[in-house]
This record gives sequence, structure tokens and C-alpha cells, in this order.
Amino acid sequence: MARQLGANLLRRVIDRSLKAEAITVMTMPTLLDPRFKKLGFLRPTKLDEAVTRLKGNCAEIIRNTPSSTPPQQPETSQSTDNNDLWHLLDTTVGQSRQSSSATADATIEVDRYLREVNLERHEDPLLYWSKQKHQYPNLYQLALTYLCTPASSVPCERVFSKAGEIVSKKRNRLNPNTVKKLIFLNKNQ
Repeated sequence: MARQLGANLLRRVIDRSLKAEAITVMTMPTLLDPRFKKLGFLRPTKLDEAVTRLKGNCAEIIRNTPSSTPPQQPETSQSTDNNDLWHLLDTTVGQSRQSSSATADATIEVDRYLREVNLERHEDPLLYWSKQKHQYPNLYQLALTYLCTPASSVPCERVFSKAGEIVSKKRNRLNPNTVKKLIFLNKNQ
């Protein structure tokens, strides 16, 4: 009986973990937490998908960050008829080069970060990112976005304590709709 209970609990934990691997809001912080990185994934396919998403997000930051080098101006052509055609070609090639460069830079930065040794469990990931922000500037921006302070459960606990005050042994026959209304009114006083 105890073994069956343990097996059922383990199966349910794994099922829930597998579902969490498909949620971006959960996979990005896992990858960006230097204590876990790749270790937070049970399926290699979901790890690959998350790493690809991380590289895409990193490339997007690189594309949106203003470059310190001024863009090169194409040489002016003397023929005005051909000028529009060459300008269009130069613009297209420049955008293509910039896009592939951002993707390559993001891939290099993410791969370098993932190859590093994981932090110890008790170390602070936010302190790590504040120290590494110059080595991984784009991942640092993503870490600021995804590694936020966990939400507090205090408001929920207040509602439950109010419910405990409203529904007591003496008032246990209240209609559920009446209880909901009383909790709402007490919470919003």
C-alpha cells in the first residue's frame, strides 16, 4: 500500500513537471537560473525547444539594442535610374547581415553561458547575474525580466482566515453562495 502510494505520488510529480516544461514562463527562468540551467528538464526535446527560445529572445534583444558603430553608407551611384534598385538591394543585404549576425551572437552568448559550471544550490542567482552582466549583457537583460521576486501568498491567506472567521462550528449551515458574499464583503471593507 505504501509503495503504491509512493509510486502514484512520483508519477504525479513527474506528470506535472512534464507539463511545466511546455510553459515559457517556467522554462526561461529555469534556464536563466545558474543553479539549474539544463538540469531542470526531464525531456531533451523540451530542453532543446527552451534553448532555441532563449536564443531567439537573446537575438531579439541584440537587434533592438542600438549599435555603437554607425551603419555604413552605400556608395552613391551616378545613374539615378539604377539608384533605387541598388539602394533596395543594399538595404536588403544589410538587414539580412544584421539579422544573421544577431542570431550568431545570441547563439554564442547562450552556448557560452550554458557550458559554464552550475552554481551551488545555496548561491544567489541574482548576485551571479549582477557580477556577470558585462560578460553576458543580453542574457542579463533576460534574467532581469524572468528572474523576478516570487509573488506573495499573503492576500490568499487573509481571505482564508476571513473565511475561517465567517464559517465556524456555530455557522456551519450557511449556504455556499452566502459564504462567498460574506467573504467578498468582509475582504472589501
